[in-house]
Amino acid sequence: MLSALRARQPGQPLLRVLWWYFLHLLCVFTVGLRYQYRATGAHHIPRTGAVLFVCNHQSFLDPILVGLSGHRRQFYAMARATLFRNPFFAFLIRSLNAIPVRQGVGDTSAIRTCIKVLKGGHALLVFPEGERTIDGCTHTFAPGAMLLIKRTRPQVVPVAIEGAYNAWPRFRRRPQLRGRIHVRFGKALDAGLLVDMGSAEALKHLENDIETMRRQMAGNLKQMKLGVGFV
Repeated sequence: MLSALRARQPGQPLLRVLWWYFLHLLCVFTVGLRYQYRATGAHHIPRTGAVLFVCNHQSFLDPILVGLSGHRRQFYAMARATLFRNPFFAFLIRSLNAIPVRQGVGDTSAIRTCIKVLKGGHALLVFPEGERTIDGCTHTFAPGAMLLIKRTRPQVVPVAIEGAYNAWPRFRRRPQLRGRIHVRFGKALDAGLLVDMGSAEALKHLENDIETMRRQMAGNLKQMKLGVGFV
């Protein structure tokens, strides 16, 4: 049991792993139930080795939504530096492996940290759009994700979120109290295949793959059964 828990964050103290797991359970009964959360494809997540989750960005809820079903690989995630201004919130997100990044300035320090995380065999979540969507759709991916793929050669898992934009769009200060959200994990892609495509084509491939999954989920969102579900 303990060895299985430690495998979720190799090399990290058990207390840190358990803290993540405790918050995961808490979010299942709060965020999960409130938004009739559904997740599919989590079996595609590699159990060992470096993993890069590449995800569309619909709301502030997105890291939680990925973590609800991807919790067996407790991941690091990039978060904009301004979120660390509040000491309490900074402590909370750092305890959940958040990596501060300064937007719009080419933060090489954050990139070096992400490379170190992946080379250490951990999982990392990135949102290549760079900011939350303005309309719910997936927009152009920035090249930073390909830099990480080239330098560290992780398994790359495309992740699509649908419904989070309706629950908490970027123009609202607070989220809606109810909603329906679906998350889908695609099949893991070998980094070498993406590198061989060339950066522009590989990014477009990931962007199209994620947007296709998002659109498929959007068509089925209203038919989702009530409650929390993981498939």
